[in-house]
Amino acid sequence: MSAERESGKPKLPKSFKYGARFASPVNSPSWEWRDDTQFLQVTTGCSHNGCRFCTFFKNVPYGKVPLDEVKFYLKYVALCDKVIPVKRVFLQASNAFHLSYDELMEIAELIYEYLPGLESIGSYGRMSDLRDKSVEQLKSLHDAGYSQLFFGVESADDNLLSLMNKGYDSAELYEAGFKLKESGMPWACTVMFGLGGHGYGFEHAVKTAEFFNAVEPDIVGAVSMTLTLDPYTNMVAPLKHAVDRGEFVEAGEVERYEEMREFIRNLNASTLFLSRHSSMPVGFAALLPDKKEELIEAITKVIDEGDEAGMKQFRERVREV
Repeated sequence: MSAERESGKPKLPKSFKYGARFASPVNSPSWEWRDDTQFLQVTTGCSHNGCRFCTFFKNVPYGKVPLDEVKFYLKYVALCDKVIPVKRVFLQASNAFHLSYDELMEIAELIYEYLPGLESIGSYGRMSDLRDKSVEQLKSLHDAGYSQLFFGVESADDNLLSLMNKGYDSAELYEAGFKLKESGMPWACTVMFGLGGHGYGFEHAVKTAEFFNAVEPDIVGAVSMTLTLDPYTNMVAPLKHAVDRGEFVEAGEVERYEEMREFIRNLNASTLFLSRHSSMPVGFAALLPDKKEELIEAITKVIDEGDEAGMKQFRERVREV
């Protein structure tokens, strides 16, 4: 008898999480893959789709999913709710939070119509998605169920924001971050190590830590820039072509952990730091600032004992980021 039967708790197969109803593979933070979370596509592609390190959604144009189609798939999610109660819906695709305030509110109303027991709604977003949303609107969105949104910050260094074609500068980054902080909207974000290439990391680490100190996200998730072939698009990131031409030299593996240590040394915000992404050869999790010194010691051990060749082989085997 299976463990599921013995416990009396049914299990949904992973195929219930994705399939024909998505224009591209489901993309979300790893902690969103829970039995009580379902994914709902309300946009396709990425509204910016220009970051030089990224391959996500390169073969899918940005668009809005018609509400009739959203309703159709909400009926499916409602059926899943009868098997395992759905407590959270995470919107797809790349940055569903690009939708307007009115559109997001309408989607929330629809979701709760089909899932009255829902607890929260999540979404990926770009920091530029906050341009058209006021602090009061963010508060209203939070009241409507939006929570723990995830933004791809990567860096607060203007040189890298420009080099990687992020589509905004650090001044807009701070403006957006302060909106989130003032609104009380819980949010998470990324910092990307190795983004500046060989020899550049410390300036990026310090400036990005300063930004997080100012805006205090709930979670900072670390990733390491990995220019792998995307198995879904059969494409590489635009930056990979610059690497192949010798125009950009990637940071070494130990060098990335030196960058991480510098980042943590300068990070004073109260936040949960996670570096358990598929791009990280050695992962960490620490509540800051309480565990800051222990985290620095652990990172230092990786730097002192790190196997550069072994970690490079690890990165070469990464197929999905």
